[in-house]
Amino acid sequence: MPSFLVETYTPGPGRTALPGLAARAEEAANVASIAGIDIQHVRSFLAPDDEVCFHLFEAASADAVVRMSELTQFDHERVTEVIE
Repeated sequence: MPSFLVETYTPGPGRTALPGLAARAEEAANVASIAGIDIQHVRSFLAPDDEVCFHLFEAASADAVVRMSELTQFDHERVTEVIE
């Protein structure tokens, strides 16, 4: 399944916010999966100095990631296909 990097703006959360941000991404993917969207959260990375969090998802398409974001109100700035 293809991989997608989701970029989210995270103003001021600090270095300790990653577990909560990752849990939110995992929850969003689980809710979307139950709703029939083929998606799985893989991992999250935080760049605290840039106030950006990156979430890696496996999904059928970029559209599936966007649908997950809309369904779960998971904010995203950009969705980009990546190759590992």
